[in-house]
Amino acid sequence: MIAVLILSYSCEPKLAAEAIIEKSLEKAHGGKATWEAVQRLVYKKTTTLYDAEKNKESEITKTFYNTLQPTFTSSMLWTEAGVEKRVVYDGNEIDVFENEVAITDTTIIAKAFEEIKAAQFVLWQPYKLLTDDVVLTNEGIVRLEDKMPAYKIKAVYPNSDTIWWFYFDTTTFLLKENLIQHSPTTYSQIVNMEQEEKTGLRLHKKRKSYKVDVAKDTKYLRAEYTYTIIDVKY
Repeated sequence: MIAVLILSYSCEPKLAAEAIIEKSLEKAHGGKATWEAVQRLVYKKTTTLYDAEKNKESEITKTFYNTLQPTFTSSMLWTEAGVEKRVVYDGNEIDVFENEVAITDTTIIAKAFEEIKAAQFVLWQPYKLLTDDVVLTNEGIVRLEDKMPAYKIKAVYPNSDTIWWFYFDTTTFLLKENLIQHSPTTYSQIVNMEQEEKTGLRLHKKRKSYKVDVAKDTKYLRAEYTYTIIDVKY
């Protein structure tokens, strides 16, 4: 049966990467029109980090207040080691505050800006695969660890050494996981454990990130991410 299944896949015409992503948006993630109708999104993201011995290193919950249109703006609030931190991006400039005191350290400000961008990049998938400047390649059908087949889409971004792979279920077209190459020998596997239902977009709800090698042999659980949608406005 498995041989027949593999043969049937090999005989199918190969879909373009963009076509797979469009199917994912329409069949599994609420539809492109719904993504483009969102004006404001407020959510909490809890990040729990572990070391190689499975000990908890840290746990931080950050609240994001994002405006999606007409211009992307974002505020990020959290408390860390008793210090209240706030990052505000107005679409042009970014400000960082600790206990309401403005931070002028350019390294801290640059890091905060990268986190704002990365948070939106991660949460707003797979839609951003169709809107960002990225080269997409369908690398065929692979079988994931849950034994289910998935389309493997490679994403290469200009001026970035980081390479992403996105895996979409071949039947439901749900975005199931990512593989990220940070360097020639450093990879992360991020598995989507659960999607939320409040927005209608099936955004991330629970994810697990593993440090792995190129063959995706699990080394250890590095992080868990939990997203809680507080408010969405269309």
